[in-house]
Amino acid sequence: CATQDRAARATEEAALADSEDDATCQKRGTPDSEAYEICRQQRADARAQAAAMQEQRRRDFDRTLGAGTDAQSNF
Repeated sequence: CATQDRAARATEEAALADSEDDATCQKRGTPDSEAYEICRQQRADARAQAAAMQEQRRRDFDRTLGAGTDAQSNF
């Protein structure tokens, strides 16, 4: 159930991002123009870079939480 919710949310967020990108890039040209295509590629690249940075922060946070947990337990 939670996986379905995450998948639905991810699909919804992707559709919203696509709509926002389309609206932003149409200000630069029609969908078949080079300016539009460049804009879409730049926005996709920026989103991918932001996702990679967020994933790195998540891994760093998980690593920080896990620090010291490999030691002998007192319990």
